[in-house]
Amino acid sequence: MKTSIAIIGGGFSGTILTRHLIELNESICITVFNYNNKLSKGVAYDCNQKSSLLNVPAGKISAFSYDVNHFLKWCLKKETYKNDNPELIAGAFLPRQLYGEYLNEIWGETVKIAKEKTISLQVLDEKVNHLALEKNRIHLQTENSTYHFDKCVIATGNELPGKPKNIESEFLKSDRYFNNPWNVDYHKIDKSLPILIIGNGLTMVDIVLNLRDNKLYQKIISISPNGFNILPHRNFGFTYNGALANVKFPITLLELITLFNREMKNLKKVGVSPDPIIDALRPNTQKIWQQFTAEEKAKFMSRVRHLWGVARHRIPFVSYDSIMKEQVSQQLNILAGKITSVQENNDGIEVKIWDKRSKREISVIVGAIVNCTGPETNITKSNNVLLNQLYAEGIIDQDPLFLGININCNNFKTLQKNGAENQNIYAIGSLLKGELWETTAVSDLRVQAKELAQELTKDIPKT
Repeated sequence: MKTSIAIIGGGFSGTILTRHLIELNESICITVFNYNNKLSKGVAYDCNQKSSLLNVPAGKISAFSYDVNHFLKWCLKKETYKNDNPELIAGAFLPRQLYGEYLNEIWGETVKIAKEKTISLQVLDEKVNHLALEKNRIHLQTENSTYHFDKCVIATGNELPGKPKNIESEFLKSDRYFNNPWNVDYHKIDKSLPILIIGNGLTMVDIVLNLRDNKLYQKIISISPNGFNILPHRNFGFTYNGALANVKFPITLLELITLFNREMKNLKKVGVSPDPIIDALRPNTQKIWQQFTAEEKAKFMSRVRHLWGVARHRIPFVSYDSIMKEQVSQQLNILAGKITSVQENNDGIEVKIWDKRSKREISVIVGAIVNCTGPETNITKSNNVLLNQLYAEGIIDQDPLFLGININCNNFKTLQKNGAENQNIYAIGSLLKGELWETTAVSDLRVQAKELAQELTKDIPKT
């Protein structure tokens, strides 16, 4: 009898996990719950805007850890790039839309391989609202039915942004408020009034460019506690081989910061930004995070997190240049501060803002508000019904810093509130952030997908 495996989520993680599973074992049947029909792309790459670019060069974003040039080779077969220099394309920041096509093609190949191996692979456009455990069986309930499985993987990806502070719940129901920045109805936005974006990170950059692509040329205001601190990718071709390229373990948070500051000063003396240090450190960030104490992790979150995010999350220079031009032309006004109140009326939305720089409250009238504050990681504040249920019943537990859920990193098994392992319930992706910190990039997810597939099938006899 074949082992039944449920995968809740059909984005990048669910797609690549499925691919590895069917390549490893034929004695399985797989059901992917893919609500909202975002199969293979997920939210990240379901984009039709050509100005939305990947933040990683084409040569570093293969979907498969065993073939690091897979995406690059796929691109070079395309009519658009087949006559280009491979080294040029390897270093290029290509459209997210193109990467979505790449993942769709991988899914098509996956379906074909499953048929050839007579592996049952079905995709259900249903939302899982409840999970129950009964002995060694898992029961998943949707609005339409109840399904039964031997094993289950939670691959739900990033949650929607949380509720912004100082905004009444009633306004969140307005058709002028967009809580999901990737599902903005651009046709509903009043072109005669400015647009307010809450958040000044990577998503804000994409949304500003998307607004312009959709012929919305009015003034844009964006606000966050620290303002805009995003940097472009720089120093191409420079390889850092200093002390942080091969971190010696164990290392404390203080030792790491001290060493980083020293190395950064050495690079600045010769006119080089610290980007290469970050890139050299990146392969070890999960290990560094795991060996930090709970106190060090908390200090990192309160004192270092923002600075790390600025250095770590850089954007293509063409995107950065577009944002700079928007600012110079005063079409984009970036504020550091906080919203103090929001009041909607027939004339628009009156937003009062405490401006940190001028140290005074200002008032603006806007036609729409887009939430780009980043995914909510606190389960108790999440709108994910399944995670809420699992947490309420003690089947999963929130990590101490409210970044994700507790898991056993060695086998991806989720942990109950009492610390016991759920033998057949696994997690992958952003839910592991509390344990791994860096767990949303393709370079992380492709490794997790392969290792989890091996874990899921290791006790299943092959036919």
